[in-house]
Amino acid sequence: MQDKRFDSLKRRAKEYMSQYDAAYVTEYMEKNCREERMAVLKQADRILQQEFVFEDKWDMEPCSIPYKLDNMVWDYSPNGDPEWVYMLNRHEYLHKLFLAYCFTKEKKYIEKLKWYLEHWISTNPIMPEGTEATRTIDTGIRCMNWQILLIQMIGRGLLDQKEAESVLESMKRQFDYMGSRYMEKYSLSNWGVLQTTAICQGYLWFKEYLPENGLEQWAWKELKHQTELQVLSDGSHWEQSMMYHIEVLLALMKLFSNSGDKKWLLKKIHGMSRYVLYGAAPDHCQIAQCDSDVTDVRDVLVKAAVLTGDGRYKYGGYKTMDLDSAWLFGRIGIHRYEELKAIKPEFQSMNAADTGNIYFRSGWTEDSHFTYLKCGSLGSSHGHADLTHISLYYNGRPFLIDSGRYSYREKEPLRVLLKSAQAHNVCVVDDDSHGRPAGSWRYESFGQCMKNYYREEGPVRYVEMAYHGTLSSGSHCLIFRKIMAVDCGLWLIINDICCTGNHQVKEYYHLDESVEAVSLAFEEVGRQWELKNGGERMNMWGSGIFQFRKCLVSSRYNQLSDSICLVKESGFTDRNTDWTCFGGAGVQLKDVAVLQSGNPMPADHETVTAKEFVLSEQESWILLVWNRETFCGGKLYKCRDMQIYAKAAAIHCKEGKRTLYRLRI
Repeated sequence: MQDKRFDSLKRRAKEYMSQYDAAYVTEYMEKNCREERMAVLKQADRILQQEFVFEDKWDMEPCSIPYKLDNMVWDYSPNGDPEWVYMLNRHEYLHKLFLAYCFTKEKKYIEKLKWYLEHWISTNPIMPEGTEATRTIDTGIRCMNWQILLIQMIGRGLLDQKEAESVLESMKRQFDYMGSRYMEKYSLSNWGVLQTTAICQGYLWFKEYLPENGLEQWAWKELKHQTELQVLSDGSHWEQSMMYHIEVLLALMKLFSNSGDKKWLLKKIHGMSRYVLYGAAPDHCQIAQCDSDVTDVRDVLVKAAVLTGDGRYKYGGYKTMDLDSAWLFGRIGIHRYEELKAIKPEFQSMNAADTGNIYFRSGWTEDSHFTYLKCGSLGSSHGHADLTHISLYYNGRPFLIDSGRYSYREKEPLRVLLKSAQAHNVCVVDDDSHGRPAGSWRYESFGQCMKNYYREEGPVRYVEMAYHGTLSSGSHCLIFRKIMAVDCGLWLIINDICCTGNHQVKEYYHLDESVEAVSLAFEEVGRQWELKNGGERMNMWGSGIFQFRKCLVSSRYNQLSDSICLVKESGFTDRNTDWTCFGGAGVQLKDVAVLQSGNPMPADHETVTAKEFVLSEQESWILLVWNRETFCGGKLYKCRDMQIYAKAAAIHCKEGKRTLYRLRI
């Protein structure tokens, strides 16, 4: 029985490896992925010495500082962060030893890989109550990584029956453990998906060795239920973090690469990949958004292209397949990607209305402008108090950013600060906030967001975001932010705040660490700062004076950088309406009069905010946003002799010709 069982598995593994074509894949990686190959060998040599650096793209909690464990203790954290222990026990780094063997044919890498597997199994008995080394999420990730290694090693004759069955027996116990420890809340958590995908894939390859208690059927049913709950109709993941969106997506991709008959699974992969495509900035990176790092997403889009056959993902991915994707897909996947034609996406924006995230860009080149806006539900504990936040790239360079996440440690004060509204590009009333973090994972309060409004006409984009919050004093506050942007690189931001009584409001803009801010004289229309990033320059104007402050930003977990925050503070009674503008170097900003029908006096700035961005003597853009309802007098307005009926509009003036775009009626 035992021999037949293993013979069947070995035959299946060899059939898989024959199709996979290991020699071809290794040759491809050596030829086309040289930098990645060198990095793998460097990392593998560290792992040989039991020295660990967690710096892979999709390490959820990376740590770039190397720590050596002379005595291999699986529940010890050398830096005091429990997340380091969790990373250690996921075994995502073990494939580097295997790849190093493929590249060098040196047996020391395979022997050390076997040693890690044996050592973990012998020192981590699977106990019902669990340990720091066997949390359920890490167990799912670990089992998925073991499975990929097992099928390769068995198929290549690198594991004998005794060695393989030792690992499979441990995996069987871990499957039972995940099944018995499963909680209802996992249905709405990335934790759940990372467990069920591992179980489903395990049964595809190693069914003879796994529990025959209905776990397989349950896992497939639960996975489908999880994806229906967690992945929304616009492809966004409800937890509000691109980092964990991609973790879920990668798990689904790995599973689907071996179970291509699940159409519902492919549909979810397609939707989530589309969201990643539109959410990536011109530098191909996911931006810091809630608990997310700044990470290049092209390898994810490569996988999406292979699995879906959609050339738009190849347009957003690498020109040639990356090492990780080649290692996953084998020869057929490499050929499929090479044969696929890259197709430029037909749209430049995504309004992910389900989660309140909006992405738009001026084009798909690396020097395009890019804007990210957020006003949606909190999501999971990975969510930040970032309602009405804006991130902005100009000519492909990051200027306005989210401050990042830095740490998950409960006693780390920066964890709370970076989750707060003050760490985002928003308005904060009375140094308070609608969302007050209470430790690493909880909130004392959070605002109630309203549905965003998004409209685009030609090259003009217009967004309205609003939420209701309650301050610590009990005061009710309504924050209404309106943003109009033009594809040539112009932004008008209006903040309209209602809060009964006397209050102070601060408007924050956090700059990328690479941005230099140069103070300018306060001009008639409020130009104050020149922002420089490399060779790119932007002007910043405001209705009040922005002050320079030092701040800390974190583009990657466990890493901090010094940066700049520009803050404008003003007092108001009951209601405050003000504006901020951004535009390229050389652009001039002017006030422009807007007349209400029947009234010879220009409308005040609280009724309508009107700014003219002068690009040259022959061209300008006039952006107009009405902040008050017109309930007295004529409903028709006039600007530069052009009649307008709208609540948001733009006028393009070029060589004597004027074109009106109405964005809101």
